[in-house]
This record gives sequence, structure tokens and C-alpha cells, in this order.
Amino acid sequence: MSGVTHAQAMAAPATSVLLVNGDTVSANEGCIVMGQYPRGTLLVFRAEVRTTSGQLAPPTDLVEVHLSTGKTLRMMDIPHPFPGKPMYWVATYAIPINAKLGTLTYTITATDPKTGAHGVFYPFPTPNSLPTMVPYTYTPTVAVSVAGRPVAAVAPGTRLAIQAPVDWTVPAGKKMIEVPVVRGHVVVELGVAGATTSRGAFKADVTVPLHFDGRTKSWVGTLRVSPHAAAAAYEIEVTGRDAYGNDIAATPVYFAVQP
Repeated sequence: MSGVTHAQAMAAPATSVLLVNGDTVSANEGCIVMGQYPRGTLLVFRAEVRTTSGQLAPPTDLVEVHLSTGKTLRMMDIPHPFPGKPMYWVATYAIPINAKLGTLTYTITATDPKTGAHGVFYPFPTPNSLPTMVPYTYTPTVAVSVAGRPVAAVAPGTRLAIQAPVDWTVPAGKKMIEVPVVRGHVVVELGVAGATTSRGAFKADVTVPLHFDGRTKSWVGTLRVSPHAAAAAYEIEVTGRDAYGNDIAATPVYFAVQP
């Protein structure tokens, strides 16, 4: 019977294999491992590639991240930021502001074009071991004015001009990612400072929708203090959601009503 003898099989070169290990970290949080990554931020993929003998793979290798979205990221072989650590492979992914929410699955492949050696890293297939895309929260700085001037105290019945500039950029380490937020539903609420509902949410006496002003690139509107408002400290909150489901939650603004 013809065929390959045992001696021939033992003498044949084994298929070349690369050992690939990897993880994900957040550039916004100082390259720490996180489970959740807000849209608009920078996700970093890291990998180490070694031969079966333990040697680091040469920089001529092709190492790529393959995302479940269909996108492929080319990784670069760079020095480790900590002195004395070996070279490793890095790719960054600016998470789109309209990225699909939920778990992002991925694989990392490595190929040595000279030897044909190949390897694949599969992260553990559970949500807790994979990056999860979550909504981004915009925190505009709200300006409250009367006749173009900021106010600390007003009389009952005063009409307040509200302006909440759109957060056009999201900080991502040293990189800035443009974020167009011109569509959505944003409201301004007015109530007694510290007042809450039975569920602990802010208790508003007045709620007014804001509209987007393309000239000032802000959510704007007019809010009237009730003519019957009691003398007290009041609170203004701007909240909403953009067209992609990201949250808008401004820091509250406080002022006094003085009859």
C-alpha cells in the first residue's frame, strides 16, 4: 500500500504557527481595561505575537483586527510605553457616535509573509470579556440670561433665555473626534432647587422644548418664571437625547427668585 511512511511524516516540517494574545483598553481613561466604551471615544486594541519558540514576531508581519462590523484595522508594531517592556502591536478605533450599541466582537490575526506562519486570537466569547458599546453623554454648559446678561436673581414672571452649546468635539486622549449633534429632543426644566419626585428624579414645575440654532450651534429657547413663583432658590436642568440615542445632561444652573 502506497502512502507516507511514519518516518517521512516525522521528517516533514510542521505547519508554522504564531501565538497571538490581545486585549482592549480605553485611550480616554489612560489605557486601562474597561468593559464599557462610550460612543465617540477611542478604543485601543493591543496584541503580542510570538513564535512557538517564544520569540517576538518580526515587524514585517501582517497583524490585523477584524471587527464584527466588517471593519478591519491594521495593527502597528510599536515600543511599549513602559521602559524595558517588549514591542507590541496596536490599533485604534474611534467609536462612531452612531455605533450599534451592545457587544463588539473581534478577532486578531497575524501572518508572517516570509514563512507563512499564521495565528488567530479569539477573545473569550462572553459579554463580560468583550468591549460593550454604550451611549455617550454630552454635558453642555448652560447659559441663562436676561436681555443678554447673566443673572443670579430674577423677579417672578421674568423670561429667561436658555443657551446650551452643542458639544462638537469629544475628548479622546490627545485626539478629538467630531460629533455632529444637531438632531434630537432636548428640553429645559425649571423647579425649586433640590425638589425631587417620589422616584428621586428632579421635580420640574415647567418644561419647555429647546430648538437647535445653527448660527450659534446651540440648543436654545425661552423659559418663563411663573408670575406666582415663591421667593426661593430655583434650579434649571437641560436634558435630552440626540438622534442616535446618546444622552444630553447638563450641569444644573441655580438662581434665586426675589419678588
